[in-house]
Amino acid sequence: MRSLILWLAVTGSAIAVARIPPLGAVAPFWPAVVAVAVIVVQRQAATGLAAGVIAGSLILAEGMPLETLRVALGVHVFPQFEGAWHIGALVFTLLLGAFAGLLETSGGFETLLRRLLNGPKPPQRKVLGSAYAMGLLCFFDGLANSMLVGRIARKAVDRTGISREKLAWVVDSTSSPVACVAFISTWIATQLTLIRDSLPEQNAYELYFRSIPANPYCVLTLILVPLAIFVRWEPKAMRRYRPTRDEVPDQENHASAIWRVIVPLLALALGIALSFQVWSGNSVRLFSLDAWREAASGQAGPVALVGGALLGLFTAWLCHPGDAPTRPAEAAVRGAAGLLPALVILVLAWSLGSVFEALGAATAVKDLLGANVSPGWLPLAVFATASITAFSTGSSWGTMGLIMPLALGILGEGHSPEVVATLAPAVIGAVFGGAVFGDHASPFSDTSVVSAMAAGCQPLDHILSQLPYALSAAAAAALGYALIAIGLHPAAATALAGFGLAAVVVLLSRRKSA
Repeated sequence: MRSLILWLAVTGSAIAVARIPPLGAVAPFWPAVVAVAVIVVQRQAATGLAAGVIAGSLILAEGMPLETLRVALGVHVFPQFEGAWHIGALVFTLLLGAFAGLLETSGGFETLLRRLLNGPKPPQRKVLGSAYAMGLLCFFDGLANSMLVGRIARKAVDRTGISREKLAWVVDSTSSPVACVAFISTWIATQLTLIRDSLPEQNAYELYFRSIPANPYCVLTLILVPLAIFVRWEPKAMRRYRPTRDEVPDQENHASAIWRVIVPLLALALGIALSFQVWSGNSVRLFSLDAWREAASGQAGPVALVGGALLGLFTAWLCHPGDAPTRPAEAAVRGAAGLLPALVILVLAWSLGSVFEALGAATAVKDLLGANVSPGWLPLAVFATASITAFSTGSSWGTMGLIMPLALGILGEGHSPEVVATLAPAVIGAVFGGAVFGDHASPFSDTSVVSAMAAGCQPLDHILSQLPYALSAAAAAALGYALIAIGLHPAAATALAGFGLAAVVVLLSRRKSA
């Protein structure tokens, strides 16, 4: 009944916006409002994005039901399955999901952790540092990272007297940030297509790589985790949780040779890198920076990603142990199937971006902000908006799909190409960083829930204990964007914000131990 009432409200409000002239001023913003509201109520990113597409289509079709169906499907949804970039993104994501499934069941990560924790009772720093290192090695997918590392490291945490909430913090604060900034992950296809669809005249790969130093939240979170472990900084919200003594049974995990995960990871990384030059149409020059730059700026991206993913998947299949509890075909299918909901979100995010463009949402938002707003402060505003959206919805992918076309549309509307080229990396980094921060702070986040379940603690306890760390990194990130606004280079701004964050953490840890 609640769902029926919700959809009637979505339909009725959109028809009212379309047919009542005084409400027409809010039409460009209404799909975003509907999408956020439905995600908050239903706790499903796909449902919210679909509601946004329907609401926008109702407005474009002036409330006519049959015309709405034609606009939604024929104009905004079905066209997203066309073009090398969109098809390549879908195929690459499925292939990398299968790749993650094979690596998870190979048992190599279990052996790696045992080697790192060699000894009767490893110290706490060693256990948490090893979990962090494994999280960096599992750069290829955020959810797989959280589930794999948390599940494998839980036994060592119980043995060492560390609370499971602290393990959940390490797992959650490593998985999404590293997947966000890694150029080979299930995130990259989504990120590149969102950038390219919003700024088709710009080089998506170049903007993505330039956005990494302009994404201080993710970069500083990856620095904060090992720093806090080393100096033993433990906020009061974390200290209140005590260790859990019941251990995970030994038979839960399967161990095998470490090379069974290292070799496929190398094949995946090298395969994608080399594919850029092989499929660029030019001669292969491995040691030429110009050749790499030309390859990345061409149209070989979708083919290169898929080709490298195929090589990685084939290698992982060959390296999969024959005595593993799960057969390689079953592991690959399960891993790919696990990303089907993410693909639905991706297609709906593309569709909602198309609806925003048809409604002129970027122009309307820019007009609402006013012409006197300095574009230099846009990244900070975008970071705050993405953070609030992700906190409210619990979906980093849904937030990226919702905010990216609006943010880059505002930047591209009425600004010179030079200004766009200068600020676009910071705006992109702000969308990504805000989405991850809001995800870390939200009790509805799928990665946070998975991290808590894998580590063996309650999701709400994990969020409450993680919040001081996330807020610290977010405050430093906001400082970084303020420095960018006054003219500092993003890399320098992030570095200065990082020094400030490190100084505060060291000071707080010494005050606690004094």
